[in-house]
Amino acid sequence: MENNLLLSKFWMRIWALLIDSLILGLFGFILGLIFKNFFISFGESAKLIGWIISLFYFTILNSKLYKGGTLGKKVMKIQVTDIKGNFIDVKTSFIRSLVFTAPFFLNGFKIPGVSSFSFVTIIQGIIIFTIGLGIIVFYIFNKETRQSIHDIVAKTYVVQDFRNKEIGFMPKIRKLPFYITGAILLVTIGVSIYSLSSTSKISKLVPVYEDILKQENITNAAVNMNYIPITDDAGNKRFVYTVTVYVNKDLEITQNNINEQAKNPELLETVKTFINSNAYDTDNDILNVVVVSGYDIGIAKQYKSFNFYKPISEWKRIFGKSL
Repeated sequence: MENNLLLSKFWMRIWALLIDSLILGLFGFILGLIFKNFFISFGESAKLIGWIISLFYFTILNSKLYKGGTLGKKVMKIQVTDIKGNFIDVKTSFIRSLVFTAPFFLNGFKIPGVSSFSFVTIIQGIIIFTIGLGIIVFYIFNKETRQSIHDIVAKTYVVQDFRNKEIGFMPKIRKLPFYITGAILLVTIGVSIYSLSSTSKISKLVPVYEDILKQENITNAAVNMNYIPITDDAGNKRFVYTVTVYVNKDLEITQNNINEQAKNPELLETVKTFINSNAYDTDNDILNVVVVSGYDIGIAKQYKSFNFYKPISEWKRIFGKSL
């Protein structure tokens, strides 16, 4: 179709996004100061708050209500339009913003009530990961129209806020970014299938992870194992297991009271759950427990943590009666 649009240059969009990110980050930081405890109690779901804020910001400002430009785009003198150069309506802007923001806010997001190792979660991860990388791939390799995935879905273009004196045709998108994104999808599916069918040592940690999530005040968790064992002075090989738990309350953690945190109930319950699971090989293996308190609303986050790193035999000696 004929038009007199001048496509935005590569770095103009990058700088505009950085400015918008700083604005949203500052707003999120202020909200965190006011609603800190509320965000902490929300746990993983707090990311939805930042997502809603971002959706509102990009939807309204990129639409015709604000003449096609967020604050970052206004500074860089670029705007979002359709192929005719008209500003887009709110519905189209919402679809565009939804596709653009979803990979960022849903990456690693745990659906309430759904196991992290379920088929639904795996499909979610594949889709979100592919779209996220696809957005980057299309923006880098689609040099013809500079449309990324969210632009293609919404049929929009990011153009300079002044028009060309001459009328021309919008070029067609080449197939290279489609091929690259398709390859990313196939690789992601292959890796996911391999991980599901793997019978490695890490598979023994899945029940531990699920049991820890059932504990009181725990909103999220992670269980990892160092595949390469360390060797002590006696030549014994030790695996290191790291268990991270996120709690839904604000912990007063300072350098002065760090030793008192050894009595933290979430720490004790996590140690008990891990040791009773028998997921480790020997008592010489090391268990590192990290207790994290804080929030992440996507546009701002604040965390503080403490950890205790001991051989499992030492954990058993210290907390033997309670285990």
